[in-house]
Amino acid sequence: MLIAIVIVVAAAGQAIATGFADSQANQPQVAGDLGSNASALFPTNKQNEPTVAIAPAPYDTNAIAGSNDEQKQPACGPGTQRGATALANDCSFFPGVGTSGVYTSNDTGATWTNLGLLPGYNDTGDSVATSAGPLATSAAPGTLVSDGDPVVVFGPKLVGSTFTFANGARAYYANLSSFTSSARKGQQAPELIGVSISDNYGASWYDPILAVAKNGFIFNDKEDIWADRNPNSPFFGRVYLTWTQFRDVPGFAEPVMFSFSADGGLTWSRPNQLSIAQNIAFGGRQGSVVRSGPDGTVYAIWEDSDLKGAKQVVQVSHDGGLTWSKSITIGRVKDLAAAIPGSNFRTDSFASAAVDQRVGSGCTAVDSFCGRIYVSWSDAASGAGRIVVTSSSDHGRTWSTPVARSTSGEGYAFFQGLDVAPNGRVDIGYQALVATDPSTYGTGNALIDSYYVSSTDGGTTWSAPLKVSSASSDPAASAQNNLALQFWGDYNTLASTNGTALFIYTDSRTGVGCPAVDAYQMGLDGTGPAVARPAPENVCDPQFGNSDVYVSKITP
Repeated sequence: MLIAIVIVVAAAGQAIATGFADSQANQPQVAGDLGSNASALFPTNKQNEPTVAIAPAPYDTNAIAGSNDEQKQPACGPGTQRGATALANDCSFFPGVGTSGVYTSNDTGATWTNLGLLPGYNDTGDSVATSAGPLATSAAPGTLVSDGDPVVVFGPKLVGSTFTFANGARAYYANLSSFTSSARKGQQAPELIGVSISDNYGASWYDPILAVAKNGFIFNDKEDIWADRNPNSPFFGRVYLTWTQFRDVPGFAEPVMFSFSADGGLTWSRPNQLSIAQNIAFGGRQGSVVRSGPDGTVYAIWEDSDLKGAKQVVQVSHDGGLTWSKSITIGRVKDLAAAIPGSNFRTDSFASAAVDQRVGSGCTAVDSFCGRIYVSWSDAASGAGRIVVTSSSDHGRTWSTPVARSTSGEGYAFFQGLDVAPNGRVDIGYQALVATDPSTYGTGNALIDSYYVSSTDGGTTWSAPLKVSSASSDPAASAQNNLALQFWGDYNTLASTNGTALFIYTDSRTGVGCPAVDAYQMGLDGTGPAVARPAPENVCDPQFGNSDVYVSKITP
C-alpha cells in the first residue's frame, strides 16, 4: 500500500495541519486479487466520485468509503463477458454489472480494505463483501444492479423504538440502482435510489431498500443522504435524502426532491418536490446537499439558476422535513469552465455543506459559532477556479459574502469537500490543476494535486493551503468508457473528527496517458484530424485509465 507522511510547521495566527498520510482506499484494485493493482486493465481499473464517512466518537476509528467502481466491469474488447466477437475498442459498461464499491478502515483512514461491490445487489459476483441478508423492506433478491453515485453517512442505531449510540453506529450507503432486465416490468424508472444499511461498520450489509422507486420516464440522479446524529435534536436518528428527478417531458424538467426515514432507513416518506420543475426559461437544478443542525433544523441546498445566472440556494425545515421555507439565495455562482484549461474532463460547481453541531457548555460568548452552517463550492468569478466559502448563523436566513479560500498558487481549484469537526473546526479539501499549455490537453500536459485548509474561529481566518497528495495525477490517464473525454467524476468528499480530517479524491498517480486516445478526442472536438476510436489494449500502456480513489489522513 502506498502511504506517505509529511510533517509541516504550524503557521502563526491560525492552526495548520501538522502532517498527513495518503493511501489508496480501493486496495487492492480488485477485491481479493492482490496483483490487480498492476494487472487490471481499463475500464476494470477505473474508480471515481468517492465518498467517506467516519463513525461518531467513541467509534471513530471506523470509517467507510465508496466510489463509482468498475472493478467487475470487463476489460475492453473480446473476452469471457463481452464475447469473442466484441469489438476491440468496446469499453462500454456491461449490462447487469454494478459499480458501487465499498471500502473499510478500522484505523481512522490510515489503511483500507477493498470489500468489492456493495452486497445484496445482483451484480456482486465473487466479491468478498458480506451480506447480512434481507430486511423486511428490502428489494427482492436478484432484482437490482448498483449504479454508483455513492454517498455514505453514519447515524445512531435503532434499538426497539429508540435511537441510540450506546451499542455503536448505523451506516447508510445511498446509490443509484436499476432493475435487472429480467426484473424490469412495464415503465420502470431507469434509475432508482437504493439505501443499504450496515450495523458493523461495513463488515456486512443488509440487502438494499428502494428509497425512491418511481415508475415512468424518470431518471433519479445526484442524490445525497444525511442522518441527524445530534442527541439534542428532536429528530435524532431521522435520515434525510435529496436528489434531482430528471423527467422526460417537454422542457426537460428537473426538480429537487426530498424524502425522509424515521425508522432507521427501513421505510421512506413519499417524495416531496422542493423546487420548481420546468427549465424552459433558464437552467435546471442539481448537486443537492442535505444537512441538519443541533436543534433539528434541516437544510436542503442545491445549485439553481434564474435569468441572472446560476446561484446556490437553500430551503429550511424546522419540523423534520414536513414543511419547507421558500428558496433563499446563498450566493451567486460563476460556474467552472466546461473543461478546465489544459484538460477536457467535465466539471461542476456543486456545493458542500456542514453544520457546527455544538450546543450547551461548548457554546460561549467568545465562541458563538455553534449551529453555524457553512457552504463551499468551486467558483470561476476570478477567471479561474477558486474554492469559496460562506456561512449563516441565523438558520440560513442571511449569508456572509462568499470568500475564496484557495489561491492561484495551487492552480485551477475544483471538486471540494467540507466538514465541521465536533470541536467546531472547519475543514475543506479540494483539488487543483496546473497546465503546461492551457490551450490544449493530452498526456503530460496537466497535473492535479489535492489540498487542505481549515479554520478554528468560525471561518474568520484560515490556514494556508497545504498539499496533501504525495504524488501528482495526470488527468489524461483517465477516460470515459467511450474514450471521448477524460473523466474525473463529479465530486470529492471530506469527513472530520477532532483529531483527523479525511479527504477522499480521484487520483491517477499510477495511471498512464495514451497518445492514441488523446488524438481520438482531438478528432472529435475538431482540434485535430478525425481518427478511428482506438483499442486501448492494443495501443495503450496497461496502466491507461487507472484512476483510483485516495484518502489523505490529515492531522490538524
